[in-house]
Amino acid sequence: MIETVKNWWSSLSRREQWLVAIAGALAVAVIAWALGRPAVAAFADLDSRHRAALEREGRVAAKVKLLAEPSTGAAALTASAVAIDQYLSQSAGEIGLTLDRNEARGADQATIAIATAKAPVLTDWLAALEGQGFVVDQLTITPAADGTVGMTAELRRGGR
Repeated sequence: MIETVKNWWSSLSRREQWLVAIAGALAVAVIAWALGRPAVAAFADLDSRHRAALEREGRVAAKVKLLAEPSTGAAALTASAVAIDQYLSQSAGEIGLTLDRNEARGADQATIAIATAKAPVLTDWLAALEGQGFVVDQLTITPAADGTVGMTAELRRGGR
């Protein structure tokens, strides 16, 4: 077999040998691309599925924490014992949200902003805050191109 290929190769002119070598290199490149592209796509899919799983885990942890709390009155009492900006920062951090702006406006009001968050996590967190006695006075949620949302809100403790 090798002798046959050697005889065939030597019977080609120098120009034909160059053309066959270039065609062989292109064939190897196409085969490498055909095998590499699905592998790269698989790794990208794994990464996106991993990120989605982490976000689901954060939502589930937040819901479990809400369900584990004894009552809304006790949560509101705990929230009123701490400065509002500190409480909002701690509450957001517990479920993986980062407050980009957190300004207390008096003892019972705050303005917050979150640059990027998944919408379900953000709305669950806001619902939990409302369940703890907070009132959302103003809320602006803006979608981003990458599937996340940004949010600015003015919150105050209820009953005051």
